[in-house]
Amino acid sequence: MGDLAIGILAAVAGFTAAIWLLLLWVGDRATASFDMAPDRLDPILGARDPMAIYDHGPFIAMPEHLKSHDEMVAWMTQDMPKLIAETPRPRV
Repeated sequence: MGDLAIGILAAVAGFTAAIWLLLLWVGDRATASFDMAPDRLDPILGARDPMAIYDHGPFIAMPEHLKSHDEMVAWMTQDMPKLIAETPRPRV
């Protein structure tokens, strides 16, 4: 009687584990198809500038032509302070 109970419990446990793994596999594959990139979630599509539409306050965009790390650091240490000094500041 004990061997029969162990056999049945082993079969039920194996079936439950197989169903559980199948659900995990299907769930993982189903959610991988959704692209959750910020560009996909943005309601503004097209060539319009999001910064002109959304008012995020003073924002200085980094130029597109800067590609290397050294160019970006040089721009941030030399040119960006000049741009910050030129922006009007609201009075508090």
